[in-house]
Amino acid sequence: HPLGIDGTDVFLLSHGYAPHITVRNADGSIAFSGPVVFLPEDSTFRSFGVVKVPDATQGSGAGARHTQIGLEGEFYPTYAFTQASGPFSAFPDDRNPALSMLAYAGDLGLDNGVPQSVYSLQKKGLKPLKNSAGKPLRLDLALGRTATLPDGLGTVKFDGVSRYVKLQISHTPGQRIALGGMVLALIGLLGSLFIRPRRVWVRKIGRASCRERV
Repeated sequence: HPLGIDGTDVFLLSHGYAPHITVRNADGSIAFSGPVVFLPEDSTFRSFGVVKVPDATQGSGAGARHTQIGLEGEFYPTYAFTQASGPFSAFPDDRNPALSMLAYAGDLGLDNGVPQSVYSLQKKGLKPLKNSAGKPLRLDLALGRTATLPDGLGTVKFDGVSRYVKLQISHTPGQRIALGGMVLALIGLLGSLFIRPRRVWVRKIGRASCRERV
């Protein structure tokens, strides 16, 4: 049931987790820091989300150049792992939070004037970062841990977790009037269905024309 306050209803539409993530450049300056909303995917609140860092730098000192970083992956409130299923969340509460994300660098497509979703990465201008084995770099972060990005792109730290809610606020002043109208209409409909109708036949007899008399 909604929460009612002075004729205004507040509905809870959804809720989930927003991990706090900090991305630092190679010189230690902060390129991005704050909570990022991840969307739940199942009843254990295994969630998917992305992090967009449009103001990162590659390298440090005089050789540093501007670049952009994208992170894409999943959040596990209570991280667990088996060989059969891989990583998963064993419980919806944040008892053992963890992040697992792939890292990209390049152009996020934010400067071309075309709107895009905050929950997805446009990978046309991005290249996946590789680890020492030449495979796509995956950052597996427990709470409070830091991972180093290759090619002088800095570090990524999992700072903490916040909860978020999605609310709908509705105020309908004429709600009772509309309800009364619907009740009256329903009563009229029931009356037409259950009250036996009465029928009356009327026959009209008019005068004959002059021709018919002759």
